[in-house]
Amino acid sequence: MGVKQQRFKISPTGRGAIFKLKRWFYLTFYAKNTPDDVKERNRNVWINLSRRLIEEMNRRNVAEKPTRIILEYEVSPNNEFKPISVAVEIMDMKPIESFKVSLREEAMEAEEREKFKAQLVEMLRKARELGITPENLIEKNQ
Repeated sequence: MGVKQQRFKISPTGRGAIFKLKRWFYLTFYAKNTPDDVKERNRNVWINLSRRLIEEMNRRNVAEKPTRIILEYEVSPNNEFKPISVAVEIMDMKPIESFKVSLREEAMEAEEREKFKAQLVEMLRKARELGITPENLIEKNQ
């Protein structure tokens, strides 16, 4: 019987973190192959553990903050749950930087470029029909 650790992913709220812990607990220690008396003891241990976590989170006013829970526990040979400690990490998620990318402007610029290309192609076509080359235009404007 060695000390085990269960580390959960960050939850959006402390309540969500406790819910993850609860799901894990019932899947792990409330299995069909566990004797009923052990299930009942495990359930009582879980109720006390969750009550203490909720009370502490409420006392610190962090139930709605992003949270990660790390549980250290032992398991007896008959699957009895024995929590040792619970580390509760409260996160402060705030934006580092904020910026906006406007896709509409890019689309409008691309559309304008396409219109300009079409106009330029048409002007070059007419210039060829009239016998005007781009070199002639450059020489006349210098």
